[in-house]
Order: sequence, then C-alpha cells, then structure tokens
Amino acid sequence: MQTRYFRGEKLIDRDNEINFFLDWFRSLPKLILWVYGPKSSGKTTLIEYVVEKELFEDFENLKPKGNWWVKYINLRRYLISNYSSFIEAILTPEKDDKGKKEEKLSASFNIGVFNIKAELLNEVKNKEKDLFKVLMEEIQNRTKKNRQPIIIIDEIQTLEDIYINGDRELLKEFLNFCVSLTKETHLSHVVILSSNTVFIDRIYNDAKLKKTSKFFKVDHLDKSIVVEWLSSEGYTEEEINLIYDYLGGCIPDIQRMMFEKKEFKTLKEYLEHRAFLAYTEIMHFLNFSGKIDKEERKLFYDVCREIVNKGYFEPDNDKYRTVIEKFAEVEILFYDPLDLKVKGNSRIYEKGMERLEL
Repeated sequence: MQTRYFRGEKLIDRDNEINFFLDWFRSLPKLILWVYGPKSSGKTTLIEYVVEKELFEDFENLKPKGNWWVKYINLRRYLISNYSSFIEAILTPEKDDKGKKEEKLSASFNIGVFNIKAELLNEVKNKEKDLFKVLMEEIQNRTKKNRQPIIIIDEIQTLEDIYINGDRELLKEFLNFCVSLTKETHLSHVVILSSNTVFIDRIYNDAKLKKTSKFFKVDHLDKSIVVEWLSSEGYTEEEINLIYDYLGGCIPDIQRMMFEKKEFKTLKEYLEHRAFLAYTEIMHFLNFSGKIDKEERKLFYDVCREIVNKGYFEPDNDKYRTVIEKFAEVEILFYDPLDLKVKGNSRIYEKGMERLEL
C-alpha cells in the first residue's frame, strides 16, 4: 500500500491510477478520457493531486513540469445557469502589468480560466465571435510554442439544458470541440470527470462519442487495501471486518468514522447510526420526493433485494431503467454502464437497504 499526503489527508493506494493518468498524458491525444465512478471514490481529489503534484513543479507559482500547459475547471464550484455564466467561468480578460500587480489570483483560479484580450472577450460575450473557435486558437498558439495542452473538466453534466442563442446545445457544442481537439487534430488531451452515472450511461451509449472516448473507472478501495490501512492505524481484525461490512472501501466514510466514532459508546453503535441515516435517506426519497410511484417502489425493492443477496443487480430489461436512473441521480444507486451492474453508491447505502422490508 503506497500512502501519499495531499491537503492534510492521506491519499491511499492510488499509484495505479496516478500512473495511468501520467502515461495517458505522455501519449498522443486521440480520445476523450472520461473518468467516472461512485460517489466519494476520490475522482476529484485524485485528478487535483495529479495536476498539482505531478504536472507542476511549483503549483503556487504555476511552474509546470516539462512542457505541460494545464487548464482544470471544476464546474461544481461555479453557478452555471446560462451561456453567459459559462463564459464568465472559463474566460477572463488579460491584464496589463499594473493590473497583475494589483490583483493576486490563486493558482487554482489561474489554471481554471483562459486569459484572452479584453476586446476579444467582449466579442465572445456579444456572440460576435464563436467561443470554441477562440479557445481553439488559444490552444493552437500554445502548441506552436511546444507546449502540450491538457484540459480537464469536472462535473460537465452541469452544462446540460443550457443553450447558445436559444437553439445550439452548449454541452453538444462543447463535446464536439473536445472531439476536434483529440481525435481530429491531436492538439490537446481532454479529461472529463462525472459522478453522475446516468449522464455517463448516455455518453457511453452515444455511438459517436463511444468511438471517440475512453472510459476509466475510479472505484472505492479493495478490502485488502482497507485491511492494510486500518491495521496501520491500530484497528483489530474484528474491528476492520466490521468497518468494511458497513463502509466498504469508501475513503471519506472511513476517515469520517475515525473522527466521529469517539462520540459513540462503541464502534458498532456508530456504524449502526450511519446505516440508519442511509436508510432514512432512502425512505425519504421513496415517500416524500413525489418522484416514485407505487410500481417504481416495487421495482426499487426488487433491485435492493438482489443487491443485498448478491452484492449487485443486473437489469435484464428496460422496465427497471427509470427507477435506477432516479435513484442514481440522487446518488443512492450506482450504475456502471460498462459492466451493466447496479450497486449502492457506497456500501453504507447497501446497509441501509438491509433495513427495508424486502
């Protein structure tokens, strides 16, 4: 088990994933890389570690390793409600030397935006210039200077239902731009992260995008790694087996347990409390969201019964699709479009399912 430290927390056993990303970036851009996985599997933390520690020699001063030119935009950190707010999130006007001295921006902000001339930015905002043509020119200028662009977008599904000029879908235009950067021109790597498995499923089953994409899953930790990790923290074999039964390999859940368990008389009491909270979350969505009808409730119970008994559910027809999508949207279920299996989004939800009258 290789342990790294990032932002004061342990990054447990992610060498395989880190090496995968670095090998990918060293290759010729040919495909869009889609990074997906269950909630709290560490996708964002992992990619931010790679950006800050592996692609930059000095991140705070934006000194890259080698010839990398990185743009990382986490759309979760912006309120994207229309085309204009998307432009404001990714474009900022260049400043003269005086302006640069007066305004000190964080490294995280600087790698998340494209700096262009103020006049050009106004033309984009006024829709006199096409946003994606402007971005393409900026990227081409970097490659002419022997830089290797890497564009990383987190939670891209936030662009759904946003239109340009009322008719062009922003998400569709952006993905066409990504295909152009990778498969068609080989100018830039494009990495897209999403925890929304319904969205990933639609992308995976889109014929054009499937041919131009690679899908990479970041999952929770295997039990062997959890055993090694918790053993090093002083937990007994009995305690580790109990923790894994309730929390699986979900790193944030395990780290939270380490912090919160002292508030309870026993470890079992704490874990039972977390399972009860997962159960109440499931029941609240079933009974009070107004989104689940009587037939869907029955189908959801079928799914849960299989997960509790077998560890997963494999839908054999489309009748389960809608209910799986609804529970995946609220991150209670996780549907993997590559192996066609449905599980709890984390182990604690499966423990919550055990409390249902199945």
